[in-house]
Amino acid sequence: MRSFNHSIEIHKLLKTREYKNLGLVPTMGSLHKGHVKLIEKCSMECDESIVSIFVNPTQFNDKIDLANYPQSIKKDIELIRKINPSAIIYNPMESDLFTSPAKAENFDLDGIDKIIEGKYRKGHFQGVATIVKILFEKFSPNLAFFGEKDYQQVLVVRKLIKKCNLDVKIKTISTVREKSGLAMSSRNFLLKKDTRYNAKIIYESLCIAKKMIKTHDFDKIKDFINNLFLLDKKFHLEYFYIVESTSLKEVTSFNPDVKIRAFICARFQKTRLIDNIPLN
Repeated sequence: MRSFNHSIEIHKLLKTREYKNLGLVPTMGSLHKGHVKLIEKCSMECDESIVSIFVNPTQFNDKIDLANYPQSIKKDIELIRKINPSAIIYNPMESDLFTSPAKAENFDLDGIDKIIEGKYRKGHFQGVATIVKILFEKFSPNLAFFGEKDYQQVLVVRKLIKKCNLDVKIKTISTVREKSGLAMSSRNFLLKKDTRYNAKIIYESLCIAKKMIKTHDFDKIKDFINNLFLLDKKFHLEYFYIVESTSLKEVTSFNPDVKIRAFICARFQKTRLIDNIPLN
C-alpha cells in the first residue's frame, strides 16, 4: 500500500474499514528502533494505525537545523511496512497541514514549554503543540504514542490535550538505547561512528547522577557532570537539570517522596543530543 499525501484520502480509506481503536504515531521520519517500538505498540493496542512522517518547520528555531535534519522517506516506508503491512502512512505536503506560510499557534501551556529544552529552543514546543493538535483534529485518534526520550514533549502534549479538551489518550514507551547507552535519535545519524560512540558520555552522566543523588549535594552533582564534559572536550554540555517529574521545576535537595528526573543536552558541533532518566 502506498503512503498518503492528503488526509482526505485517509478518511476515505478509514470509512471502508471497521475498527474500534485508531492509533497515531507522529514522527519526523528518519526512523530508528525507538520508532519501531512505538509502531509495534500502536499496532498491538489498536485495530488501525496511522504513522505520520512530516518534518515540522514550526518547531525549528534554527533554519540550518531544519535544513540538516536527516530524511529517508523510502527507507521509512519500507520499515513501517515490515512492522505493520496494514499501517496507514501519512506523508503530507505542507499545504495539507498549514495555510501558507506554516506558522505555529500560540498556546498557554502554563510555562512548561519555556523551561529546560524550551529555554534553549525558543518556540519549539509551540510548534510541537501546533502540529500535534492538527494531527489530532484531522484523524481523531483514540490513542497517540510517544517516546520518553522526549519526556518534556510528552508533558507538553498532555497539557495541550487538557487545555484544548482533546479526546485522545497518550501512551509512552521507555527510551530505546544503543549498546553504548546513547538514546536512539534521528539526529544520531548525523554523527560519524566514533563520535556516536563517544556520545555515550551523555547517558553515563545521567547514570552517575542517579548513583550520587541520595548522598551528594545537588550543586556538587552538577559540578561533577560539568567537569566530566570539560575533561572530555568532545561534547559541549549545554544544560543539565534535576527537576520534579511533573512540573519540571528545579529541585535542590533529595526527598524520597518527590519523583525527580535529570535532563541533559550535549552538543557536537551543530548536532544537539538530549536525554533524561528518572532518578528515583
